Amino acid sequence: MSTPTRDPEESARPRRIVGVCRGEAAGPLLLVIASLHGNEPAGTNAVRRVLARLARGRIPLRGDLIGISGNLAALGRGRRFVDEDMNRIWQPDRVASILESIHSGTADQLPARMVGSVELAEQRELLVALRAELATARGPVHVIDLHTTSSESAPFTTLGDTLQNRELALELPLPAVLGLEEQLDGAMLQYLDVLGWRSIGIEGGAHGNPASVVAHEDALWLLLTALDMVSPQGVPDLGERRERLAEAARGLPRVADVRYRHQIAETDGFVMEPGFRNFDPVKKGQALATDRNGVVVAPESGLLFLPLYQKQGDDGFFVVRSVHPAWLGVSRWLRRSGIDRFATWLPGVIELPDRDDTVLLASWAANRVTIGILHLLGYNVQREGGRVFMVRRAETAIEGSALNLGR
Repeated sequence: MSTPTRDPEESARPRRIVGVCRGEAAGPLLLVIASLHGNEPAGTNAVRRVLARLARGRIPLRGDLIGISGNLAALGRGRRFVDEDMNRIWQPDRVASILESIHSGTADQLPARMVGSVELAEQRELLVALRAELATARGPVHVIDLHTTSSESAPFTTLGDTLQNRELALELPLPAVLGLEEQLDGAMLQYLDVLGWRSIGIEGGAHGNPASVVAHEDALWLLLTALDMVSPQGVPDLGERRERLAEAARGLPRVADVRYRHQIAETDGFVMEPGFRNFDPVKKGQALATDRNGVVVAPESGLLFLPLYQKQGDDGFFVVRSVHPAWLGVSRWLRRSGIDRFATWLPGVIELPDRDDTVLLASWAANRVTIGILHLLGYNVQREGGRVFMVRRAETAIEGSALNLGR
């Protein structure tokens, strides 16, 4: 049977560990991280409900389910963040500095620019919590990152496009959005992908909508059964939960790819036009927002993605397009066949002698066609100093990855 280490509903006060449920049988470690943005409490409430049902329903669990709140300071204030967006501060060099400070027990090694940030303390505590849970892992590690949106939205998933992440995301009857991590610098799942862990994000719906909590809860139960941590027979309403998610996503693409990001700054005076929902179709040239320079229009036709209707944030909106399912099969075959080793045969793709997982794109070759082919081969875009690098995603946990968290 499953064994909770404490009552997950014993206190409404935000706390780092929402709850823990450890099964008698060894199995996967499922880390559910919620409220990385403090104005998104739905994920924390959902994982609390799942843990409570596991405890009260005496549902046998294989492995361990851990619920973790990401940004307690912002959650207590109902704000997206206090000093820094906690889903934009997972650059490898920053995390390495924090891990070294944890190991040494002092903050002396931290760069001056990081000291004083509320989110620095939050990130440090979150890493300590992750390290503690990794030390108890009895199987493969999976991470689910729960979020909500500032616009009305059907639930959907986001993922770094590894085969193992894709497999997990497609267990849910929801749109899977690829390429978002390439548009953002320092997203948490982007960092975890480097470790090769299976990890996906789930956007449950709009902030403050009770349906968002239900969507997160439904998705967690489906994933628990997909990972064979809970028997489907132990969740009598599983079919109802699957149908509810499918109905919410009806008419939306099974898979979509991010084509454009409209980045904004606080001084831009950006205001989204009212009434847009996530995944609304838009036409090239259509007015979407205004800023200090006038009207902001859609740069191309597609589906509007994550329109910004909150004060904090630097992503005004994105544009995505549907991906034909056949391309998923093509990319799966290409990656498993080992053809990715011949990426440097493409025009303008340059081998880096000291990095067997990274290639450099010549500026004239950094177009959608070449980048699209490299995506099929399992590479993702990283820009540095005006140059475009393509890094092959880790499809499985890399050797010593747990040590990167100080285990």
